[in-house]
Amino acid sequence: MPVLTAAGAVPLSLTMTVRAGAGPSAGLGSWLILTAALTPAALVTRRLLLPDRRRLTGAAMFGRVAMYGTLAVIATCTLSGIALAAGLGYEPPRLNAEQVAGAWSDGEGGTLALATDGTATATRLRTFGVDDSSEPAVNRCTGTGTWEYVPGDGPRAQELNVSADACSTDVWHVLGTPEHPKLYVFIGDPDAADLYILERRSTE
Repeated sequence: MPVLTAAGAVPLSLTMTVRAGAGPSAGLGSWLILTAALTPAALVTRRLLLPDRRRLTGAAMFGRVAMYGTLAVIATCTLSGIALAAGLGYEPPRLNAEQVAGAWSDGEGGTLALATDGTATATRLRTFGVDDSSEPAVNRCTGTGTWEYVPGDGPRAQELNVSADACSTDVWHVLGTPEHPKLYVFIGDPDAADLYILERRSTE
C-alpha cells in the first residue's frame, strides 16, 4: 500500500505544482500535504486487503509513504536525465529559410505559400480571435504579405513571422520530423495546448 500511495502522490503533486506555476519548495510542500492526506486511506485499504498483517500507526504509514515517494522522485529524475542525455527527448527538426520556403496546407483548404523572395500568400488560412464568450473565434483569411524565418538559439526557439493582409496570426513554430516538418500556432491559451497545424504540401 505505501508503494501505490507514493506512486500516486508524486505525479499528482507534480501536476499541481506545474499548473500553479510554483517553484520547487512549493512542490515539496504540496507533496508532503498530499502524502499526509493519502496516509489514512492507505491505512484503511491495508487493513481491508491485508487483515493478517501487523497494524501500522499513522506515523509509520506516513514515513513509509514519504520514503517510497522520495525513491519514486529520485527514480523519475534519474530516468529522465538518462533519456535526455541519450537524446531520447523530442526536439523539433532544425530548419533553415530554404527549407521553410514552399507551400503549407492545413488539409482543409487553408494554405500558406512562402516564396524564396520573402513573399507570403495566404489562402483561406485560419485565424483565431476571442469572441464574447472567451472562446476562440475562427475566421478564414486570404491575403499577401511577407515572411521571415528566425532560427533562434535552438530547435525549440525557431520562429516564422508572417505578415499578410487581413491575416492576423501569431508567431509560427516548428513541429514534426526532419522528413515531415510542420508549422503551428497556438489556438487561444497556450496552456491549453490546442494547435493549428500546417503540413508541407507535396510538390509531386
